[in-house]
Amino acid sequence: MIRIDHLSFAYEKYRPVLHDISLCLPAGEIVSILGPNGCGKSTLLKIILGFLQVKRGMVFLDDRDICDLTEKQLHKRLSYVPQMHSGTFNYQVLDVVLMGRTTESPWYRFRSEDYDIARAALKQVRMEHHAHRPYLHLSGGERQLVLIARSLAQGGVFFIMDEPVSGLDYGNQFHLLQTLKDLSGQGVSFILTTHHPQHALYLGGRALLLKSGKIIADGPSEQVVTTGNIRDLYQLPEGFIQI
Repeated sequence: MIRIDHLSFAYEKYRPVLHDISLCLPAGEIVSILGPNGCGKSTLLKIILGFLQVKRGMVFLDDRDICDLTEKQLHKRLSYVPQMHSGTFNYQVLDVVLMGRTTESPWYRFRSEDYDIARAALKQVRMEHHAHRPYLHLSGGERQLVLIARSLAQGGVFFIMDEPVSGLDYGNQFHLLQTLKDLSGQGVSFILTTHHPQHALYLGGRALLLKSGKIIADGPSEQVVTTGNIRDLYQLPEGFIQI
């Protein structure tokens, strides 16, 4: 479980980004965080991941303060799936997934067990037939699936994703969301940000609405992601959107 107690955060010399955030994120659920640009969504994820230092409030991972955990301990529980990226070197897909095993097999000294785990992870996202293709030759949606496979190989409990469908066409968005939904049904936990209310509804699970650094709604997606709530969240005129 991830537990956040009275978290506030401000970047140096700037106005506060998060204000007195408290919430619990149990393992085994999918959580969609929605809110306008600048509301603190990405900052919240970075704090959970340990990328930003907590100055006010506390963040616990399995009842341990994340400030007391080593990077390796964090990586064993938290897996960060970045937005689609191009990469620098044209590794094969299997090699990219194997990078998720570096905490268990440092210096890239992979064991046969690591290869088995990597191949199994690719199979979970239906990308096993691309194992020996160059990563940079894949489409954006395929690359994102490979990055999810890398996190599966890492063995983390919580998958943290910042706008995972950003830059993907409509078809790839659907295939990615379906994969997340399928994996969630297998017990994989996701915490993700999105600007698409319909995506949160499709994924189901839980939704958080974040506005001006404060949680204004939290609960089952079908109860939170409503026409009225989304209109208020993004300050949209009446009649502009219907959910």
